[in-house]
Amino acid sequence: MLKTLVALAVVGTAGAALAQEEQPVTRDRLVYNSNDYVSVMGGLAVPDSGRGADTFGGNLTFIFGNQIHENIAVEGRFTAALLETGRGNGSDLYQYTGGIDVSFSPFDRRDEHALTPFALVGLLTTADDVATAKLDDSSFGANAGIGFVTKPLFHNLRLRAEGRYIYSSYESGFHDFSVGLGIELPLGREREKLTVIPAKVETKVVEIVKSVPRPIIDTDGDTVEDAQDTCPGTPKGVRVDAAGCVLPGQLLSLRPITFEASEARLRPNSQSALDIMARGLIAQPSLKIEIRGYCALSGSAAETLELSQQRADVVRSYLIEKGVSSGQLTAVGYGKKQPKVARERNDDDRTLNRRVEFKVISR
Repeated sequence: MLKTLVALAVVGTAGAALAQEEQPVTRDRLVYNSNDYVSVMGGLAVPDSGRGADTFGGNLTFIFGNQIHENIAVEGRFTAALLETGRGNGSDLYQYTGGIDVSFSPFDRRDEHALTPFALVGLLTTADDVATAKLDDSSFGANAGIGFVTKPLFHNLRLRAEGRYIYSSYESGFHDFSVGLGIELPLGREREKLTVIPAKVETKVVEIVKSVPRPIIDTDGDTVEDAQDTCPGTPKGVRVDAAGCVLPGQLLSLRPITFEASEARLRPNSQSALDIMARGLIAQPSLKIEIRGYCALSGSAAETLELSQQRADVVRSYLIEKGVSSGQLTAVGYGKKQPKVARERNDDDRTLNRRVEFKVISR
C-alpha cells in the first residue's frame, strides 16, 4: 500500500473569531412541570330553528384539560349560553352544559408550532331553562368539533379558536352549532434562561497521512476482482458467488433474444447478445445452460410448442458455431407458457413473447 503525505491541517480558528466563539450564549428554554391547561372562550351560539330562538345567541365556556399523550388530551367543559327569543318578558332561553371531550392533534400542543390544529369529540349533559317552567328539563347529548391553538403570544398565553356541532336529546332532539374564540393557558410551564459557555477551542497542528489503495480491476464487470475471479468472462448482469462463478437456478438477465413473426429466424439485434453469451460459456466450460424457447400467444398449442423448440434449437446451433461445447447446452421449447405479456395488445407485446431465455442448470 503506497502511503503519501498529503497535507498539514490546521484545526480551530484564530484571533478575533476564537474570542467571539468563547463568549457565553443565553437562550430561552420552556420547562414543563405539568400537562394541565385551562381555557376561557366567548362564543356565538347558532341554535336549532326548532327552539324558537333568534338566529344567534351568546355563550361563555370554561375548559380544564390534561394532555395524556403528545397527541391526545382530555378536557372537562362548562358552558353557559343565552338564546334570545326576541319576545321579551323573560322569555329568553338559558342553557347550562357540562361535558367531557377527547381532543386529537397532529402535533404536541406543548411545542411551539405556529398553529396546532385539533379535532374533538365528547359527551355532554345540558340543563335547559325556558320561559315555560314545565318545559325545563335536563338532557344528554354529544358534540364534535375542530379548532386550533397558536404558539404562546405573551406570558405563555395562547389563542384558541374552535367550532362545534352539538346534538341534544331535549324534547324531540335538537342540532345546534357553536363557534368560540378565547385564550388557553398551560399550567406549570415557565421559561428559564439557559447560559451556555462554549468550550475553549485550541489551535492544533495535525499531520495527516493518507493511504492510496491500488486500483480494483474487474474486467467482466461481475463485481469480483480479477485477482479473485476463478470464472472470468461472465456476462454482465448475472449473479455470481464470491469466486465470480455463475449461481445455478437463475434466469440470465440478457438483452431479449427475439425472432421474426411465425419463424425460427433470429433478428439481427439478437446476435450480438448471443455472442456475449458464447464468450461467457467458453470461459466457463463447466457451466450447463437450458435454452428455453417461447412463442406469442396466437396459434394452437401444438404449433407454438413446435415453433418454440425450433427457436431454441436455432440458438443452440448458433452458440455451438461460436465455439461453445454442445455438452453445455440443452434446448427446450415451452410454446405459449410463461408469457412476458399476459394480454398481447400490439406487435411490441407479441415480440416480447417471441423470445429465448437461458437458465443455469449447474456448474
